[in-house]
Amino acid sequence: MRNLEVIETELAAAREALSNVTGTQAEVYSRIVGYYRSVRNWNKGKREEYGQRVMFQPDASLLASCVPAGIGMDAAGSGMGAAEIGMGAAKESGAAGDNGSERVLLFVRPACPACPSAKAAAGQLGIPLELYDADTDEGLAEAVKRQVLSTPTAILLSPGGKELGRARDAEAIGRLLENTGFSAVDSIAV
Repeated sequence: MRNLEVIETELAAAREALSNVTGTQAEVYSRIVGYYRSVRNWNKGKREEYGQRVMFQPDASLLASCVPAGIGMDAAGSGMGAAEIGMGAAKESGAAGDNGSERVLLFVRPACPACPSAKAAAGQLGIPLELYDADTDEGLAEAVKRQVLSTPTAILLSPGGKELGRARDAEAIGRLLENTGFSAVDSIAV
């Protein structure tokens, strides 16, 4: 049977062994000037810059609200939908949501140089437009939900809310209806 002195001796030996533990040196690769290269082969200035890098950690509460409906659960155990996370859209051209009309969701940012022409092109489509500012929490949540990776991005939705097509610049947004086989005349007839 072990007594307290034996246990203390074993713990002291374990602490001593842990203080002398050394691992195998790992090869670290990171992106530098457009390509990946071993950090140990970088020049002194780049290695110093690498040491100052900080990992991006998004706000956990924002990420929780960005999970698509049915995947994330709120406190009551039900899926979080658009009503819970907020739409955050400035609705233009009489957008009516899922009331039986096709619509375009346009994701923009104030600092985006291509966004003003994208807004103009989307406004000329002749169907309801929902404008989302990706710099706001609500706009970012909707962008994550819709898997929007850049601005401007326009998403054409059917009356039932199914995605019919995407466009990422003013020229492609202007052709969005013809590329999906849908026209503004069809939306008026519905």
